[in-house]
Amino acid sequence: MIKAVFIDIDDTLLDFSKCAEYSMHKSFDDFGLKFNKVMFPVFEKINTGLWHRLEKGEITKNEIYGKRWVTVLAEFNISHIDGNKFEEHFQGHIRESAEKVDGAESLLKYLSAKYKIYAVSNGPHEQQIYRLQKSDLLQYFTDVFTSELLGVQKPDKAFFDACFNRTGKIKSSETVIIGDSLNADVLGGINCRIKTVWFNKNNGTVNEIRPDFTVNSLYEIKCIL
Repeated sequence: MIKAVFIDIDDTLLDFSKCAEYSMHKSFDDFGLKFNKVMFPVFEKINTGLWHRLEKGEITKNEIYGKRWVTVLAEFNISHIDGNKFEEHFQGHIRESAEKVDGAESLLKYLSAKYKIYAVSNGPHEQQIYRLQKSDLLQYFTDVFTSELLGVQKPDKAFFDACFNRTGKIKSSETVIIGDSLNADVLGGINCRIKTVWFNKNNGTVNEIRPDFTVNSLYEIKCIL
């Protein structure tokens, strides 16, 4: 019997793409640069690639922050702006952005009436707490677990072991994880024998990582849990 739900934050509850595009635009304004919407997919491709490398243990989060905007700005031939300074501005704007994914609050309200809800994220701890609070979603969580807090990241089994150490008597067999990432959320759940729900919001293709359930909308999860 399920007693607890682990749920990812970015691109599961909060729309990271919308938040990131807003933050990129604001940061361009900060540095007196002209922003064009066609630039955002370049950031998305580079950012996604870096986070996939993090999930595979190839790089650290600090390396992402050190490389991300240096790489993106180089793609636009912008050499007079310090990429690390730009990263600081971008992070500041991300902290203030909390655009909810459609159905996020409805789902949390439904789940919190039946289970204990825990956020699980590889994002910065204080930033994620603040964004959940700003979006009025923090109230539904029993606790928030981040890789920064636990010292290890999804999908590493040690991340989930640390989560269970903090939840007390809840077992992996009594837990389900919901997330948009096959690599971080679903594989992490499989490694710990946690039931998995893949939020396939972009109609991606399932690879060798096989979730227990796949949904294209958060509303569909109410039919599973």
